[in-house]
Amino acid sequence: MTHRMSNRDEIVAQDLLMGSKTAVRNYANALTETTSAEVRDTLKRQLNEAITFHDQMTRYAVNRGMYSPHNVQQQIQHDMTQAQQVTGRGY
Repeated sequence: MTHRMSNRDEIVAQDLLMGSKTAVRNYANALTETTSAEVRDTLKRQLNEAITFHDQMTRYAVNRGMYSPHNVQQQIQHDMTQAQQVTGRGY
């Protein structure tokens, strides 16, 4: 089921996806740097929460036609359409 959302909704969703991906990377990196078992446990929990959130945001974006991770051509077309709408120009 595909729901069309506003450009603003899509921008917010993309920002959340990028932010959650960054969080996953940062938590994983921090895990490799810590020597404290207590800190490691906390980071593991936060990493798992960040992965869960990223999964939820990915599903949200896919279900609303904002993101097509398994269809590159469809994603390129979507991105081009978005660029045209933002700039007011065709490519």
